[in-house]
Amino acid sequence: MFRKPRLALAAAPMVVALVAVGCGSDNNGNSTSTAAITKAVFVAKSNAICTTGNQAATAAATKEFGNRRPSQAQFASFAAATYVPNIQSQIDQIRALGAPSGDEATVTKILDTAQTDLNKVKSDPALLGGNSAFADFKTVARPYGLTSCASGG
Repeated sequence: MFRKPRLALAAAPMVVALVAVGCGSDNNGNSTSTAAITKAVFVAKSNAICTTGNQAATAAATKEFGNRRPSQAQFASFAAATYVPNIQSQIDQIRALGAPSGDEATVTKILDTAQTDLNKVKSDPALLGGNSAFADFKTVARPYGLTSCASGG
C-alpha cells in the first residue's frame, strides 16, 4: 500500500540535497573550475541541493495529489515522471561538485550508493512507501554530514 505522497517522499531529502552548482568541463573541454572543494563547502552545497529538491518533490506531490491518496498506478506514474528524475538530477549535481581532497573514495561510495538505491526505486516504485528505499544511502551519507540528503526514517 502507498501512503500519502509526502510520506512516500520522505526518502527524497537524503538524495535531493545532493544537487548544486556544477563544476568540471564544458562540451569544448574548457575547464569551468579547477579549485578543490572543501568538505565544509561540499556538505553545505549538497545539503542545500537536497533541501531544494525535497521542497520541489513535496510541492509536486501536493500539486499532483493534494490530500488524495493516489492509487498504486498513479503513484508509480508520479515516481517515474517526477520523483526519480528529481533525485537523479540531485545525484548528478552533487557528483558535479567534485569531492574534497582526500575524500574522493568516500564521496564516490556515497553517490554510488545513492544511485544504486535510486535504481531499485526505478524498478519498484512501491519501495517509496516505506522507510527502506534509501536505507543504504542513509547509512553512508549521514556520518559524512549529508543530513538533509539522508533525512527521514
